[in-house]
Formats: sequence, C-alpha cells, structure tokens
Amino acid sequence: MKLQQKIIIEGQMPTEKSRTKALGIAVVADGVSSVEIGGERKDQMVVIGTGVDSVCLTSSLRKRLGHAILVSVEEVKDKPTSATPTPIQYSWAPSYYEPYPHMGMYPPVSYEPTQPTCSLM
Repeated sequence: MKLQQKIIIEGQMPTEKSRTKALGIAVVADGVSSVEIGGERKDQMVVIGTGVDSVCLTSSLRKRLGHAILVSVEEVKDKPTSATPTPIQYSWAPSYYEPYPHMGMYPPVSYEPTQPTCSLM
C-alpha cells in the first residue's frame, strides 16, 4: 500500500497562462489526485497523489516553464476516524397546514342542440 504524498514545487508562474500550463503538466503525471496553486505570489504548486515521481515532475516543469525547484515532499496523514459515529439529531416542527375546503361537484351542465342562430340558413 502506497501512501499519499504532498509535493511542493516552486517555479516561475507570473501569468495566468503559465499557471494553467503548469497545472496541465502536473495533472497528466501518473498518480496525481489533486493540484493547487499556492504561495503569496502564486508561484508554488502543491501536488497531492500516490506514487508520484517528484523529480520527474519537477524536471518536466523545468523543461516547459524554465525555472522550477522541488521545495518539499512529505507524507499526507489521514485524519483519524472516530470509533463511534456521532448521532444525528432530528427535530420536527408542528405542522400548521390546513388543507383547502373540499368543493363539491358542480351541477352537470347539459348542452342541448338549439336552433341555429344564423338567419341565412
């Protein structure tokens, strides 16, 4: 079982176009599950994945963007799950819905043929 790792790569990404290009390069790497742009100047990329080759990713970014430095690689620890699930509390509000009064059926309407009203016929 491989553990997830968090890789931080710093590079030259001054424009939105270069950031998009860097994200596109990182997303197609094997084992990547998420990619984010971070840092104060948005010059760092945080890659999280399982079995990601950080050196290969950094060198491919360096080839296509110009400048890229591998800052850190660390293990992502899962949050501990509690043994007992927390109970869900439901509350019901009283219903104040009053249905409309039931209307009786209207008296049947009969249509009887009458004399034509047209005098030409």
